[in-house]
Amino acid sequence: MKSVKPLLVLAALLTGCAAPKPVVTNDQPVLTETTQYLPSQSYDEQGNKVAYVAGENPYLLQTGTISKGSVLLFIEAKKAITAEDDKTAEQKLRVITEKDTTLAGPWVLLGDLSMKKEQYAAAAKEYSQAISINKVNVNAYLGLAEAQRRQGQFVQAQNTYEAALKVWPDFPEAHLNLGVLYDLYLNLPAKAQAHYEAYLFLTHKKSGQAQDWYAEVQSRTGINTSFIDKGPATKAPAKVAAQ
Repeated sequence: MKSVKPLLVLAALLTGCAAPKPVVTNDQPVLTETTQYLPSQSYDEQGNKVAYVAGENPYLLQTGTISKGSVLLFIEAKKAITAEDDKTAEQKLRVITEKDTTLAGPWVLLGDLSMKKEQYAAAAKEYSQAISINKVNVNAYLGLAEAQRRQGQFVQAQNTYEAALKVWPDFPEAHLNLGVLYDLYLNLPAKAQAHYEAYLFLTHKKSGQAQDWYAEVQSRTGINTSFIDKGPATKAPAKVAAQ
């Protein structure tokens, strides 16, 4: 079975607000549209491809002042995680969250630790806390969606990936993980194909595994046209004046 681990960027420990909530109708979450976040290949007047310039990760564009103590504790927690000393890592991260409520990064790492222990409900709360502090912390969205999926909350996970793409439409890992969700858990192969293609387009087809998944789902959908590259626009033939 396909399994995609979120590819986490080093947490920047920055501030923000607002957590994503599933779209709900009659107390039941519903799928949200995601095709608007697909990238699009454009062409110049001569029909040549124009290089696509992906939007930057807004999380990494943030700046702010962080106390030296929090930075040192965060570095120590990361070292403890690398050394597989999760208990020490959690202790240091908890200290940061108690001393500085404006930092989201520690909550993401706490969520990662809970995921490692298969405590998915706890992880979801920790990732949600990170998002409530920093709404552009893209790592937290991936973690939250994964925790939701592990609990069988597939529609909620889809909503969370949509929220991540709303923050950063060119987020490769959100497209890839959303493709897997559509493919394996929501039985929406055409949507899966579109987001697999988006991931390959944004990463310049650097993942052989993703290419295999794309080819496999394409064999089921029978869709051989691109969702992203429609080709150069055809010009209407010039009108000839009547003689």
